Amino acid sequence: MNFLLPRTMGGDPADFIAANNAMGSPEYAELLRAQFGLDQSIFVQYFSYIRELLHGNFGISFTSFPVPVSQIILKALPWTLLIVLTSTLISFGLAWVFGTLAALKKGGKLDTIMVGTAFYVQSTPYFWVAMMIVMVFGYYLDWFPMAHALPAAMGEVSNLQFIGNVFYHAALPILSLVVISFAGRMVVLRSNVLQVFTEDYLVLAQAKGLHRRTILFRYAFRNAFLPSFTGLMLSLGFAVSGAIATELIFSYPGIGLTIMNAILSHDYPIVQGCFAIIAISIITMNFLADLVYPFLDPRVTLD
Repeated sequence: MNFLLPRTMGGDPADFIAANNAMGSPEYAELLRAQFGLDQSIFVQYFSYIRELLHGNFGISFTSFPVPVSQIILKALPWTLLIVLTSTLISFGLAWVFGTLAALKKGGKLDTIMVGTAFYVQSTPYFWVAMMIVMVFGYYLDWFPMAHALPAAMGEVSNLQFIGNVFYHAALPILSLVVISFAGRMVVLRSNVLQVFTEDYLVLAQAKGLHRRTILFRYAFRNAFLPSFTGLMLSLGFAVSGAIATELIFSYPGIGLTIMNAILSHDYPIVQGCFAIIAISIITMNFLADLVYPFLDPRVTLD
């Protein structure tokens, strides 16, 4: 799939590069096809791709020749991990707190407000939420920069100043991801807590007169967390793919923006390399989830 998907987009990478080059000509395009191996049959290209992939080589970028794809991915990956991992952990933590509060106050004003707001946010297009955040906090209030990961002109700064600039520019992308992901997670965690409270062992604990705090922290929270654990691990696995809409809106130089630019420029090796990294990260996080789950729930074994 990594190999075939980029080639289903149509267009010729050699023609695209030649058309954007001062030396653009049919002869130059033919030279590029020979240089990139695009003049060979699709089967030869495929087996060449598999051979290089097994050696950990993602190839050379067409549009940034002769820069290796691995170098481009390693340059973009930290920016994506910063905003996606940070927003995932923040939204999950907030969803846990507010989902639990909404469940404990089921039918009350807080529960009604939280659930109603969550469903409203979930039904709102993500890109619209991101653009509203840019308009309010970036344009009207001018609290945060509206685009990019670092200032356009940044001289020599200390490590602390560099870190401050990084998070200052990442604030709006992180906020937009938190807002859109918090709603769904909060509703799910609220449902999990409500479901746990109907279990017989919690009814028995309440009948025994155990303190409400003991019931919550010793029994309810742990078991309510278990169904959400797999979802959290999957979210962390998909973190490498980034949020393409977010990175496009904020011109943030992560994997999502890299993939989109590569698709538009027909840069097959970059698309293939990014998709391979995404697949590996998802498989790895699923594997780790399977290893960790038995420690969280003794009823599950690795047998």
